[in-house]
Amino acid sequence: MPTSLNSKPGLLAAVPGLFLVSLLAIVAPSSAVQAATPGWDGTEVLNDPEWRKSFLGSYGFLSGAEPQVKPSELEVLREVIDVMKVNVDAAASMLAQRNTPDSSAAFDFILANLQFQNGNLDAAVASYEAAIAKFPDFRRAHKNLGLLRTQKGEFKKAAQHLSRAVELGDRDGKNYGLLGFAYLNLENNLAAEQAYRNAILAQPDTRDWKLGLGRALLAIEKHEEAAALFGGLIQQNPEDASAWLLQANAFLKLDQPMAAAVNLESVRMLGQADRSSLVLLGDIYMNEQMPDMAKDAYLAVIESDEGASEFATAYRAAELLVRTQSYAQAAEVVASIEKKYASDLPLDNELELLTLKAKIARAGGREKEAARILESVVERDGTRGDALLELARYENERGDRAKALLLIERAQKLEAHEYKALIEHAQIMVASRKYEEAAESLRAAQEIKREPRIARFLARVEQAIVPR
Repeated sequence: MPTSLNSKPGLLAAVPGLFLVSLLAIVAPSSAVQAATPGWDGTEVLNDPEWRKSFLGSYGFLSGAEPQVKPSELEVLREVIDVMKVNVDAAASMLAQRNTPDSSAAFDFILANLQFQNGNLDAAVASYEAAIAKFPDFRRAHKNLGLLRTQKGEFKKAAQHLSRAVELGDRDGKNYGLLGFAYLNLENNLAAEQAYRNAILAQPDTRDWKLGLGRALLAIEKHEEAAALFGGLIQQNPEDASAWLLQANAFLKLDQPMAAAVNLESVRMLGQADRSSLVLLGDIYMNEQMPDMAKDAYLAVIESDEGASEFATAYRAAELLVRTQSYAQAAEVVASIEKKYASDLPLDNELELLTLKAKIARAGGREKEAARILESVVERDGTRGDALLELARYENERGDRAKALLLIERAQKLEAHEYKALIEHAQIMVASRKYEEAAESLRAAQEIKREPRIARFLARVEQAIVPR
């Protein structure tokens, strides 16, 4: 017949792990640690049953390395086990009520595990800290508290406890991996690199540790090694969007923009391209003087904007196309912007878009249409310096220099547009062979902002001044 708990408490106290197996088989909370960039969100590790079992100590306390449960606490724990079968919250409350300053560190640890499972993280922190205060070398308490701190985003404290667990002998690959993650968020990238390498040595098949190592390598500018590492992950799993994106970052650092574009297109084909990756793709194509490809990427940003909240991003794309004289592509982007956003735009954004349309119209030879748009913009808001200057260019080109100068003078009084207005004035003065007035405007512009191209322009103008 089995020995009862009450008949031989000393025997059970000597091997508390046998008694506590069911009590300690507690599942960690399901909420995952959030990573700052693609590549590791914690879900694979935190939801791994074996990790959760070992993390929360389902194998009992380690003889000689961890504190023991007091014999007087065993009866309480037996009652808690019965309650846990039906209500974990009630079990945690019961244990908390029975917990005293004189309770064993093991008792605090079990309470902390229950609180952790219930999502009562602040209480769990206090209980783990109480266990560590009573038994400073409590390895699993340090480890559990390290993960809890990681989950709360308290990476400095997390790293302290996880590294202490390593010092105490816990060289588990997942512990090293979490330590690497904490260091990465602390921007201690050399330490993160080493921790991730240790994690990979222990668990060479764990994808998260390789992604983390790659991110650390990017941060310490080991770009070739990072690109190769991500390439290996892509070969293993071509649908791994995070590896494609991280390798694209490495390619950009290696000055291989088109290789990065291939990666970003791959992510797009996988249906996992977000706004930032599409904008980056468009910008790469613009830098490579491929406006048609850039336009397609920018249009995808607008089309995917279900909440109609990305006007600023879309407008930037259209403005960039206009600035590089890719007017046909800009017109398509503007048309898409109007379709998506025009019905709900603030006045300022509406006038910005109208000014851009006028520039496109002028570039397409539709001068009167452009002038009509610009005049309506200036009439609605006389402080639109960009519209004033664009209208001044139109008036100057059609021969009304006096009107153009009046418009430039109005723009010059607006602080945000004074610099551009001074340069526009100088250009008209040069065309009129009024070099001294042009030089005066350029010197004033140089006082606001020094640019090499304007300095060269000023030097040429000064050379053209005929001495009196």
